[in-house]
Amino acid sequence: MRRALLLSSLLAVACPKQEPRELSVAEAAQRFNAGAATPVDANTPEYRDAAGWVPGAVLLSDFAQYPLSELPTDKARPLVFYCTSRM
Repeated sequence: MRRALLLSSLLAVACPKQEPRELSVAEAAQRFNAGAATPVDANTPEYRDAAGWVPGAVLLSDFAQYPLSELPTDKARPLVFYCTSRM
């Protein structure tokens, strides 16, 4: 249930040499299950504690400004970013 809540917000996949685009929850889940993409969680730590996160996700320290060193070093594997889009 918690995973569905997180993935119901905007999903975007970033691939080398491609513009980011939106994904459906089903497409994102399929990529995660196949090991074809890395989930990247841009939620706050407080929100993650309350709602959970996608297993295996890279947890960014800050959604607006984070060091690039927090991203995976494998540049060939697509990244799927997600957050709650709360303000």
